[in-house]
Formats: sequence, C-alpha cells, structure tokens
Amino acid sequence: MASLTSPTLSSPLSCSVCQMFSYSSSSFSENGKCIKCNLFVALEARVSDLEARYRTTEKSVSKSPVAGAVPPKAAVASHPPVVPEQPGGWVTVRRRHSPKQKPTVHHQPLHVSNRFSPLSDTPAERPTLVIGSSILRNVKLATPGTIVKCIPGARAGDIESNLKLLAKDKRRYNKIIIHVGGNDTRLRQSEVTKVNVSSVCEYAKTMSDSVIFSGPLPNVTSDDMYSRMSSFHRWLSRWCPDNNVGFINNWTPFWGKPGLIRRDGIHPTLDGAALISRNMVKFISRSNP
Repeated sequence: MASLTSPTLSSPLSCSVCQMFSYSSSSFSENGKCIKCNLFVALEARVSDLEARYRTTEKSVSKSPVAGAVPPKAAVASHPPVVPEQPGGWVTVRRRHSPKQKPTVHHQPLHVSNRFSPLSDTPAERPTLVIGSSILRNVKLATPGTIVKCIPGARAGDIESNLKLLAKDKRRYNKIIIHVGGNDTRLRQSEVTKVNVSSVCEYAKTMSDSVIFSGPLPNVTSDDMYSRMSSFHRWLSRWCPDNNVGFINNWTPFWGKPGLIRRDGIHPTLDGAALISRNMVKFISRSNP
C-alpha cells in the first residue's frame, strides 16, 4: 500500500506588538508587526506631531502683544506730589473730589384714603346672602352685592352651622335668603324639620336686617314626597308671615311645568334656576324701600 503523506503547514507568524498570529505573510510588514499595529503606530505619531505644533503656536501667541491692548500705566508714586511753596508761607491745599453717590431712597407705603368720607351720611350698603342646598347651584342674581352660597345636600342644621361660621368673622348682611328643606323632608320627620327651619331663621335674624325663606319646588319623585313637600310649602306660607320672615312662593310658578324641573324630579333646569333667580330679585326689589 502506498503511504499517505499529509501536507506540511508553514509555521504561523506572530506580531511583536499585539502577539496575534496568522499563517498569511500578507498580514505582516517587514518590521515584524501586523498591518493593524502599524496603522495605530502611524496614527499615534501623527497625533504627537499635532500636539507639538499646537504647543508651539500657543507659546508664540502668548508672547506677542495683542492688537489694541493698552500698555499698563506706570505705578503711582506712594509719596504725595511736592507742592511748591508760595510767598508768605501759605500753602494751597486742593481737595480730591470723590464721585458723587446717589442717596439711598427708602420707599414708604403710601396710604390713600378719602378725606371726605367722614362727611358722608350714606353708609356702605351691606351685601345680600343667598344660602341653601343644591337647588341654588345655577341661581345667579344680577343685583349688586349679592352672594350665592350653594351647599349640596345641606339641611337646615347645616345652614345654621355655616351662618355661625360667618358670624365669627363679624359678617352682617342686608338680607339673608334661605332655601332649604328638601333634604330634611326626606327624613320623614315633619315636626323636627319645622323646628330646625324655625331655628335657622331666628339665628339669621341676628346677623341681617331681614330674613327671607325661598319656598320649596314641587317634588314629583313619588306620591309620598309630593305630599310631604306640599305640606311643607303650606306650613311655610303661614309660618313665615307670622314670624316676620319673608316668603317666596316657588310652588305655583313651577307647578305643571315639566321643563323647569330635571328628570330626577328634584333639581331645577337652567330655565328653572333662572325662574328662581327672578323670583328672588322681584321679592328683594319689592321689599326695598
């Protein structure tokens, strides 16, 4: 049998810098370094040459004077200048004038008041407060000095508590209009509701010249609520005049007009809120002297 001889492989070549080896002699240069290492060496030499040029240029620029620069002035002698002696032993002394400094002005707050106000016999008119439950959400009065305070879910006791908080700040009003009772009536305690309504009206009298109660709207959610609100309306129409409290009748203008009450059968629509506002304005203008 003929013997099989394997081809002989040449020994690998190794780079003297990165120690990488290869069997191809084309990957190496004559100095024993691979082509990549030779490229890095050439780049490093180029960077070093550029740095040397930059440092040389920087030194030459720093030594040469800058165009337009003003040469430094000679140092002023520490000794004062000699003043020539004048006849008679007199010496003229000249004062050195320092630059004038602007005086510091402290601005004081200016109090402005009307000096004729004590002569006026007409006191400032107190505002009108409209306070109540969510029925007043879209109620807006065009009369000047009117404050509308809407408290969703409020009952008569809640209105009285809010009035007490306003009284702590020594608030006083020309008129107080109260609209409450719907949330109280749902508790099905008619006598308790009457007592709470009476209490809030009496307290409102202590912080206003007059108190007005805005009557309830027809409640059509159920027959029971309609009966209770109707009874509450009739009681208010009698109790308010007997106790020096103005009464605004909202029942009659709203009855039989479904476009004035929302689908929930409780709250007024925008047109209904506008009607409540007109009823209040009419009552206020009629009660004013």
